[in-house]
Amino acid sequence: MSENKFEIFKEINIGGLEKEQLIRRLSEAGIQFNKYAHALFEHPQFSPPSEVEKVSLVKVTLSDLGLNDTCSAEKFSNRAAVLGLKLCPLYLAAFLRLEYLNQPDGPYLTVASNKPNEDENFPNGFYLRNSENTLWLRGYRADGFSDWPGTNEFIFIAMDGKNV
Repeated sequence: MSENKFEIFKEINIGGLEKEQLIRRLSEAGIQFNKYAHALFEHPQFSPPSEVEKVSLVKVTLSDLGLNDTCSAEKFSNRAAVLGLKLCPLYLAAFLRLEYLNQPDGPYLTVASNKPNEDENFPNGFYLRNSENTLWLRGYRADGFSDWPGTNEFIFIAMDGKNV
């Protein structure tokens, strides 16, 4: 176990809803989407399981992981795994958005996941944001971390469900 300790940010339930039900609940909650989010909704990896699972999430920055903004996606995910963190399934972002309606205005909260498609024009994943009292679930595209704001935080699943 690493000397790093990450506090659990939230515990949420994921699954138990079909994709259409989940998207409808997001819309009914007033969540806004961009075109990349809609593209991600259509990807086969955006397929919530019928079984409900409780997951513990942590929120970290690149520097919390001991990385800088020039690291590769592979180095990012490998470092997180060494620290006891797991990438999120693509659909987790939608469940988190529904559970985090009181997100403060300000920085992005990127849900760390594998890019679902190798096409460079396809979005990488989702981030949550409250901008001027409007809640968003947005898809994003990125080549690496060189353009990421230093205040950006990433969501991972804690592998053991405890502080890691």
